[in-house]
Amino acid sequence: MALGADGDGKRPIVAVSRTGPVQLMGRPVRLSENQLFAVLAVVVGLGGGLSAVVFHEMIDFLSHDVFGRIDEALGGWGRFAVVPGLLVGALLVGPMVTRWASEAKGHGVPEVIEAVAVRGGRIRARVPVVKAIASAITISSGGSAGREGPIVQIGSAIGSIITRPFKMSDRRRRTFVAAGAAAGIAAIFNAPLAGVFFALEVILRSFTARGFSTVVISAVTANAVWRVLVSDDPVLTSEVYALEEPVELVFYGLLGISAAIVALLFVKVLYIIEDWFEESPIRPELRPVVGALAVGAVGIASFDLLGAGLAGIDKALAGQFATSTLLLLVLGKILATSFTLGSGGSGGVFSPSLFTGALLGALFGDVITELFPGSSAPAGAYAVVGMAAVFAAAAQAPMSSIFIVFEMTSDFGLIMPLMLACAAATVVYTAVNPNSIYMEKIRRRHVTIDAPPDPSDLASIPLSHAAEAKYLSMFRTRTTNDAVRLMKESREEFALIVAPDRSYKGVVWLDDLEELDPDQPKQLIEVADDEHPVGYPDKSLADGMALFESGVTMVPIVDWNQRLLGVATAQSVIRAYEAAKGGRLAGEQD
Repeated sequence: MALGADGDGKRPIVAVSRTGPVQLMGRPVRLSENQLFAVLAVVVGLGGGLSAVVFHEMIDFLSHDVFGRIDEALGGWGRFAVVPGLLVGALLVGPMVTRWASEAKGHGVPEVIEAVAVRGGRIRARVPVVKAIASAITISSGGSAGREGPIVQIGSAIGSIITRPFKMSDRRRRTFVAAGAAAGIAAIFNAPLAGVFFALEVILRSFTARGFSTVVISAVTANAVWRVLVSDDPVLTSEVYALEEPVELVFYGLLGISAAIVALLFVKVLYIIEDWFEESPIRPELRPVVGALAVGAVGIASFDLLGAGLAGIDKALAGQFATSTLLLLVLGKILATSFTLGSGGSGGVFSPSLFTGALLGALFGDVITELFPGSSAPAGAYAVVGMAAVFAAAAQAPMSSIFIVFEMTSDFGLIMPLMLACAAATVVYTAVNPNSIYMEKIRRRHVTIDAPPDPSDLASIPLSHAAEAKYLSMFRTRTTNDAVRLMKESREEFALIVAPDRSYKGVVWLDDLEELDPDQPKQLIEVADDEHPVGYPDKSLADGMALFESGVTMVPIVDWNQRLLGVATAQSVIRAYEAAKGGRLAGEQD
């Protein structure tokens, strides 16, 4: 039986959950929740923006003053001069990520998604430091990796760390982790809209009004920091393009399909190489060295394949690559990135995806221009669309891809081609592989995140199985002031109102009660919401889940006499489903 504020005369009913008013150092914060969220969102944005600036400066310093000088000193080696720098970087990164923070190896975003979904947004404090240093070394030494993974992991860790002094629920902490990710993207790519949608599409994978506001505030703050301290120029240099003829939409649709094929190849090769390294007898701290040798072999063919590849994207947009080399460069970048990250190097997949897509688009544009001269846009327009489409497919994040290309190029003339190509690429990719480049890594760890229950199974399990005994209940004659005090003490966001016979009379929410005049207290029965949906024991989990999908966050479970039996949430429905499924499987095995 649950404990709560009021009882049935035998013993009081008390309930404590992990939700409720935020506390700092054990004391309730006097700001309203919305005010506190806004303040913390600004703090996270400042932290994410400053971290992006520091990360950018680290890469710039290491590229020019450390590894750049190594390349200059070995100028007589010709094209082979890039290899020693790669090896030095790998020798530094391998032991660093192996000993101090294994989460820092690879591209980083899967680790953030897993932390949000499985660990309530908790990220170790050492992760952003190790990730920043390891990724800066990897990228500066010539490793084929991008900045998105590191800055997402760094920003997310900042969001997690900043919430630690506050006694927050997991749900709230997740929001600030996503806000940190948005701040990092918004700053380092000068793309606040893309940062917001990346956080919602990829990190949270959901949308709420409060979460959206928090993420937006952090992204805007971080972008302002970047513009003040670094630059307000777009990341890439591109001409302004437009849809020349409606028939071109057919070409852009075909480009989207081609982008999906390249994205599928990218993901496949990346994890084949990562699996090979994981299964090899090579010591973990030395695997990046082997990867660096492979990257060096690829990079000798073209220096454009090394590093994040932003300069190569500019060249593709300007049409500076020979058509005959474009396909080889696409394949070379996939290999270089796969060896860099698959061996344990640290960096992101975003910039390599853009590079691959830009060159694919340039190749596609050259072919279309050759086949249909005068009836199509320049190859540069296809390069812009191609880089968005490849990342949209690989990350399964079409909105983020569209906005980030807009903001990185300051070109808004290709809205229809971008939308069509990204949609086509995402649909085709998903039809072959339901897991994004990020979720594929999580799947390979055998971590289940938000596995959707089978609707037919949900319909066969009674809703009573999801009823939780821990909830806060109060007699209807309690005053609103009493309720506010008790709800803050027990850290509950809501309380169920009952009569002396335990019959359910409604629900009150702390946010609503705090808006009432404390000098004019009322009985709870006067302010209780008696129209909130309820569930009955003989209803199914499917019925309960339908309520949650409509926006309800909790459902009181009552019998046909309206006596309160418990409370169901979306999480308790999933747990009930998994418990029933587990029991069923055990029975089948017996």
